[in-house]
Amino acid sequence: MADRFYEQGTVQCPYSYYKELREEKGVHKLEGEDVYLVARYADADSVLSRVEEFSNKAGPGLRQKALMGAEAALPDAKYRVVRTLLTNDPPSHTRFRKLVTKAFTARRVKALEPAMRGIVDSLIDAFPPDGEIDFVRDFAKPLPLIVIADFLGVPRSDLEVFGKWSDDAAEVLGGTLTPERSRECQESLQELLGYFDEQIAKRKLKPADDFLTMLIEAVDKDEKPLTLQEMLAISYVTLVAGNETTVNMLSGMMLLLQQNPEALARLREDRSKIPTAVEEALRLETPVQGSVRLCKVDTEIAGTPVPKDSRVLIVSGAANRDAAVFADPDRFDLDRENARAHLSFGKGIHLCLGATLSRQEGVIALEHLLDRLDSFEVPADFTPRYKDNAVLRSLISMPLHVRKAAS
Repeated sequence: MADRFYEQGTVQCPYSYYKELREEKGVHKLEGEDVYLVARYADADSVLSRVEEFSNKAGPGLRQKALMGAEAALPDAKYRVVRTLLTNDPPSHTRFRKLVTKAFTARRVKALEPAMRGIVDSLIDAFPPDGEIDFVRDFAKPLPLIVIADFLGVPRSDLEVFGKWSDDAAEVLGGTLTPERSRECQESLQELLGYFDEQIAKRKLKPADDFLTMLIEAVDKDEKPLTLQEMLAISYVTLVAGNETTVNMLSGMMLLLQQNPEALARLREDRSKIPTAVEEALRLETPVQGSVRLCKVDTEIAGTPVPKDSRVLIVSGAANRDAAVFADPDRFDLDRENARAHLSFGKGIHLCLGATLSRQEGVIALEHLLDRLDSFEVPADFTPRYKDNAVLRSLISMPLHVRKAAS
């Protein structure tokens, strides 16, 4: 059963497969790979908490080590991504997290709200008064890309290439790339890191009120600044984590509203339920379906032996629909009291730093869409299609007929 993990049918709609995983055993080894899938909430929660046994130094995305052969290797690469946040452990991780957390405080994120509302309005302004849009292309993708670009401090004129670099960087996670495509993504990553190198050099000459300048000025308790390699790695992670996941959250939320018209009608009447709608979208259409850990010792998960050096995929998309935690787990429930208990942002020392920012984008987006559009509807024959990625839940497109409210 676990062998269906990479199949197209599973990638397009994994939830019946996830249910089988949870009900049969909860922990499954992929055939031909030293990878264990963890599908139940309690087990996923446990692995996330056992940082001494399960390391974040799990390497690149699924199957990427096997694919990074002669065809994909870049022996003369100028830049390399050093471990900072996502693929690091304490005490090194602790140092970086303390330095970067200052940029994501609730106060700083709240200060971004007026600009964020302006971006949302400008995107809706471009919608026809009564006509067709592609919600992914025209709203879900540009919103977080503009927000994170402004946050980093890069010019909006570079958004198109910025988006390509971000998409390429995220694509390596899913385990479905060919060696040729892996090489293309590695070349794209070199271009992205080179771009950030140039931007950081400019900030050193002319500081600004942005994230890149904050990285340059950051020092730890021993007055030790970040190296250029560390700044490049943090910038890269911030771009991808702040962009790709929010695109998927916004797309998933709109899809759920289309599939649950009664919930949409209720949101139009009661805007206080918008934050819960965002949490339910994060839970039901988990933007990043899983995260990888490296087993540091011979251990076990829920009675299943897991050898040292094995890789463990915490399938948060499965854990988030576990009936042991979420009553009627497949229901989009605006009254769910524990909606925020999902694992979509991780947990503990690796809880996503951008969680507050992403939530704020989702709430503001839905507020303005409801305020400014009398209706938004998918065609009756619409069938969702997702990118071929076993980890990122990325809707390719979503046609919508929109009708603006009278101004």
